[in-house]
Amino acid sequence: MRLLRLAIENQRWDLAAHAIILASAQMLNSRHCGNNKQGGDKPDVSQNREKKGRPQGQPKR
Repeated sequence: MRLLRLAIENQRWDLAAHAIILASAQMLNSRHCGNNKQGGDKPDVSQNREKKGRPQGQPKR
């Protein structure tokens, strides 16, 4: 990542931090969208979560 290297060389720590955050966000976004180059599909937790509610057979209070 050229931007990060340039920011560190010029001691622009704010720019370096932004470059790291941008790279992290892009990595997380690509993993979420299914563009994972490394394989190993990880299921989305929100899709596997069961609905919360009363179990069948319990009356309302």
